[in-house]
Amino acid sequence: MMGILDLERLTNLSNVQCEIILGVAKNLQIIADLSQADIFIDCLLEEDNASLIVAEAKPTTIASLYKKSLLGKIAFEEMEPGVLFSLKTGKPVFGSRGITEERGVMQQDIVPIKDLYGETIAVLIKERDISQVVQNERNIEQLMKATNSEDKQGVFQAIVVQEIHHRVKNNLQVISSLLRLQMQRTHSEEIVEVFHDSISRISSMALVHDYLAQRGIEEADIKLLIQQISTLLVSSSIIPDQHIAVSVEGESIFCPSDKATAVALIVNELVQNSIKHAFPSRNYGEIVINLRQRKQMVTITVMDDGFGIGNPFSIGDLSSLGLQLVEMLVEEKLQGVFSFPISEKGTKVSITFPIVSNEVK
Repeated sequence: MMGILDLERLTNLSNVQCEIILGVAKNLQIIADLSQADIFIDCLLEEDNASLIVAEAKPTTIASLYKKSLLGKIAFEEMEPGVLFSLKTGKPVFGSRGITEERGVMQQDIVPIKDLYGETIAVLIKERDISQVVQNERNIEQLMKATNSEDKQGVFQAIVVQEIHHRVKNNLQVISSLLRLQMQRTHSEEIVEVFHDSISRISSMALVHDYLAQRGIEEADIKLLIQQISTLLVSSSIIPDQHIAVSVEGESIFCPSDKATAVALIVNELVQNSIKHAFPSRNYGEIVINLRQRKQMVTITVMDDGFGIGNPFSIGDLSSLGLQLVEMLVEEKLQGVFSFPISEKGTKVSITFPIVSNEVK
């Protein structure tokens, strides 16, 4: 998902300089997808102590670090010292670290964009999540500090488990990439949709393993995972010019990794179903996901403001592979129930399942 501002109107750059930046911006989405990072182009403002984000691309191969667009935002020197340093000096900056919106660790790499005379006219910025790298560094540090063999064994096992999750995530992403290559070779819309749905399911599973790899724990915050999945689904929607707002409400709920994977797949199906079928005659809509825990019982409700179940919505579509998958996961993996509560507008789908006492955080 890429965007760019009107450079000639918002900056003091010449036409030739603007064309150079636009030339770089044409490849921004490819760079974002290939590097699995958020990519930005910033230009220096007249004040000389701030920059303007004139172009951005969010990766479709992994969840973005940002929930909202940063296009047109002003970055001041105290908040982005590396960006301003590169804009003023024309020198690259690599390895700068900061905190993401989700409280993870982000690495920022910055290179200058120069005109034909060597003058720095903008900077290209790559921001990617390195929480896994930082966690590995901490684990190794703990391992080195451990004094007895039992402590060392515990730390070593934690490192091994994290590495397994990391490798599973990488393998799933490779599978997604292979499916994308195959998808590009077909001209059938039906086959493209099947590929797109499969890639979406694999990406949801990869997000769970990425979460566990970063944090080194066997429990996952399903609210955070659902937020990431929803963002990924909206950004990778194959319906052109569709604007769907997804919000996640309620409390953080922690589940074991196997249940978290099932929840991720279920929410993926329900949200994707709403995106594709709830708004057939308009290009906008809203989806609300609510999480609630009462003692050992968890309820997740997915609601949209579309045409609802009574219309040629998607029970037909859901009743095929989508509904079968949701029902199987709810019943077999979560030991829960799946229902369609009455809704005044749109469609409401609810799943309720237990977290047994020894699983509660």
